[in-house]
Amino acid sequence: MQMGTVTRLFEVRGFGFITPDASDRDVFLGMDVVSTSTDPLFEGQRVEFESVEAAPGLKAVSVKPIPS
Repeated sequence: MQMGTVTRLFEVRGFGFITPDASDRDVFLGMDVVSTSTDPLFEGQRVEFESVEAAPGLKAVSVKPIPS
């Protein structure tokens, strides 16, 4: 699992972006992959996630917020 920070979040549109700790390359975050058993995400939230290569770049899967 990778760790990163939600840097931009567009809740109305249903997506956002995660900046991984180990990279400057943002990862697309579709809100449908966020664990439903947790509180909603917010900008600045630390998360654990996996990513896969998808057109046009990386896409986050299995996103879980890291408790503060």
